[in-house]
Amino acid sequence: MVEYLWLSITGDERAMPETSVPTPPGFDALSKAEQVRYLQALWDQISEDPGTVPFPETHLRLAEERLKRYREDPSRAHSAFEVLDRLADTSSTDSK
Repeated sequence: MVEYLWLSITGDERAMPETSVPTPPGFDALSKAEQVRYLQALWDQISEDPGTVPFPETHLRLAEERLKRYREDPSRAHSAFEVLDRLADTSSTDSK
């Protein structure tokens, strides 16, 4: 059995605001692979100083709660490879 932890967001909490950013000139002309490389390079620049990347308080609480649950019972944890395999199995089943 796989159990997920979901935290509800109340109206009092503020998520990161959504913004509309214009597409850079020439971006749409790039292939999808080139667009992905562009985004990866952009993220590499942004993440050079992770302390300046904003995140919602709800993400921090969720991470803290999951860490707490892991520490309470590490045997219930799944490796990233197990999760990716399960997602791939689910994806291939869904596409049939």
